[in-house]
Amino acid sequence: MSSFDDLVGSDDLSPEDELRLRRVHDLLVQAGPPPDLPPELEHPVAPTEGKVLEFPLLMRRRLAAVAVAAAAVIAVVFVGGYAFGHSKAKTATFATERAIPMHGKPGRLAVIKIGARDSVGNWPMLVQVTGLPQQSNRNDYYELWLTRDGKPVASCGSFRVHGNTTTVRLTVPYSLKAFDGWVVTAQSTPDTQLGPVVLTT
Repeated sequence: MSSFDDLVGSDDLSPEDELRLRRVHDLLVQAGPPPDLPPELEHPVAPTEGKVLEFPLLMRRRLAAVAVAAAAVIAVVFVGGYAFGHSKAKTATFATERAIPMHGKPGRLAVIKIGARDSVGNWPMLVQVTGLPQQSNRNDYYELWLTRDGKPVASCGSFRVHGNTTTVRLTVPYSLKAFDGWVVTAQSTPDTQLGPVVLTT
């Protein structure tokens, strides 16, 4: 191996760089030349044509099988989710036969949606109220009444509100033709007195 001075001119080097390069040169000299290339690597044997094609073909078949299985899983999940969502939507729907609007102070509104009477005489109702104050006392609630001559006479159910709009399902067994209107009153337990009317038809 050539000497360090023959390989690297030290004129342009700092003393630190020259020392570092000399150390590297000495290590290379100690290591000696690399071993010769083994004869079997000088002329590698090319694989046969069948072996070249076998692996990619096998991989393609496996990838195709995985893709088909993944597509099947996705399809099952999608169809199941679709069916589940629609079944939930069907149970959440309400077949309204007539709707009765209610009103109170500005911003306080309600709609009573009445469904078909069932075979034993129950009237299902979906009541949506908007703008009623939320109850700060756990004993406070609202009550929906049927009226006769404008006076509350038959309770249709009680509820509490949350947020600006609250929707509740109620059921009444009364013949609605016997009444002339609806009101909502603000009540408090254990007070048995009729509370103030906050919504009316």
